Amino acid sequence: MTHNTLQQAHDSIDNNVENHIADKNAAFPHNTLTYSRLGNLEELAERVELFECVMEYFPGGIALFDADLNMVLCNEALKRILEYPDSLFEDGLPNMKQIFQFNAERGEYGDGDVDQLVADKMALADLMAPHLYQRERPNGTVVEVRGVPLAKGGFLTTYIDVTEQHARSRQLETLLENFPGGLSLFDKNLKMVLINDQLKEMLDYPKELFVNGMPSLEDLFRSNAQRGEYGGGDVEEQVSHRMELVRLRESHAYDRQRPNGVVLEVRGVPLEGSGFLTTYCDITEHRKSQAMVHHLANHDALTDLPNRSVFQERLELAVAQAKRGYHMALHCIDLDNFKTINDTYGHTVGDKLLKEIAERFKHLKRDTDTIARIGGDEFVIIQVGINGATGAEILAHRVIKTLSEPFDIDGQTIQISASVGIALAPDSSEDGAELYKLADSALLDSKKDGRSRFTLYKKPVF
Repeated sequence: MTHNTLQQAHDSIDNNVENHIADKNAAFPHNTLTYSRLGNLEELAERVELFECVMEYFPGGIALFDADLNMVLCNEALKRILEYPDSLFEDGLPNMKQIFQFNAERGEYGDGDVDQLVADKMALADLMAPHLYQRERPNGTVVEVRGVPLAKGGFLTTYIDVTEQHARSRQLETLLENFPGGLSLFDKNLKMVLINDQLKEMLDYPKELFVNGMPSLEDLFRSNAQRGEYGGGDVEEQVSHRMELVRLRESHAYDRQRPNGVVLEVRGVPLEGSGFLTTYCDITEHRKSQAMVHHLANHDALTDLPNRSVFQERLELAVAQAKRGYHMALHCIDLDNFKTINDTYGHTVGDKLLKEIAERFKHLKRDTDTIARIGGDEFVIIQVGINGATGAEILAHRVIKTLSEPFDIDGQTIQISASVGIALAPDSSEDGAELYKLADSALLDSKKDGRSRFTLYKKPVF
């Protein structure tokens, strides 16, 4: 039951009985209520009938006390919820102090001196101040207690069993505390009604955002935009755009990278009643792991150059572009006498030499070109956007010259050379596999002609 409903019940009871509190302990017979004498019953009949309806259908306990804190009325639900025995009512309705005494003696207020517990409770009751709180009984029952002073003296108190609601609330708190990410809940008016600490930390929300209570979603968007969470641009335009998307009330899932590099997986679902629930999971390490796995799958483990798989994909793409007028060259490169170096200096030195060669290759290419290692001492370069054979020949000269310069490996000077075969697209072929065969054929010609040179494949003239 909502607090508004409780207040309505209080008002109804207040309007019907506060002017008619009579002497304590006089009973009006009824199957569900115990009454004190309330004056002239004929005059009160209509009001009593209305009051009985309220009492009968009220889902909790009700107790009415006069200005001297003597109970003048209670319903059976009160006895049931608070487990008051019939013996407590043997001499009529108890007063507030007797109730406090009984509760203290059976441990309702926890450990402590009974007399002191009663005195403390009576001091609060004497204040006649409105109050609303939840009290957990020793048996685990949770009771919501609401007390309202009456205008002409006396006190009306209601007791609602909220054990189930309390349990759900505790479960929700446990969920919030242990949820492995951030969580927020907005009502139908897009005002935040719930957020866990993890989300505040995850998104670095400033404390002043919550000074006046829960912010609206628009306030959150504006705070994020002002902090650069959505990149550059006009703050109000960013806020307006996001509010338009939210008003669609559609489920969504996306990855969001924060300015500090943290990657969040954001999932939002509309709720019945037009509210909205959003979860945030930090997937930064997961994305790094994915990127690492992808990199390892597509790069040579020794040199960190793209591998054969990447080479084949980019070759097909470059050939497709060549068909549309973007000329390219494929260079097949083989290290001369590399086996001799391995046999002479050992494979460890050979591996280090390959790494050094890969570094020199990286300084030769443009950003648009691809250098890949496709075998032990075999490399390829996909050179795109060239103007005929001249551009390819210039790069081949640079490759041969760069690799001919001595290498210092573990204090040893090692000399090596390279042979290069070149095939052009679309001039030589418009098929990737065939273009590779033609470049490899030109490479063999370079080796036959003495190594440390390049050969440009030319179509036979018939």
